[in-house]
Amino acid sequence: MRLIVISLATVVALAACTEQAPPSAPADEAPAPAPSEPRPTPPATNDPATPAPTDACGAAERQSWVGRARSDLPSAPAGADWRVFETGQPVTQDLRPNRLNIEIDPDSQKVVGLSCG
Repeated sequence: MRLIVISLATVVALAACTEQAPPSAPADEAPAPAPSEPRPTPPATNDPATPAPTDACGAAERQSWVGRARSDLPSAPAGADWRVFETGQPVTQDLRPNRLNIEIDPDSQKVVGLSCG
C-alpha cells in the first residue's frame, strides 16, 4: 500500500513540474504569419551578354549535340572532363558534377543524351 501511495505522489509531483503549453488561438483567428527573411540578391555581373552557365559541366549549352553523329563531335578542350559511352555500356557511378557525360546510341552512333555527373 505504501508503494502505491509513494508512486502516486511521485507522478503528481512530476506532473506539476512539466511545462504547460500556451493556450491555442481561437478557431476564428488565423495565426500570424512568420516574418520572412530577406533573400540575398545575386551578385551583379559585369557582362550581361554572357549568360551564366546553368550547370557545372556545360551540358545545357551543348543540348544541340543531341542527334549529331559521334564522329561530328569536337574533341574535349584541354582540362575538360568528358565521358563518352554507349547506351547499355557499364560506367562508374561516381558523381563528378563538372564531368560531361555524352551518351551514344550503339546502333546509329548518334548522341542521345548529355548530362553532368
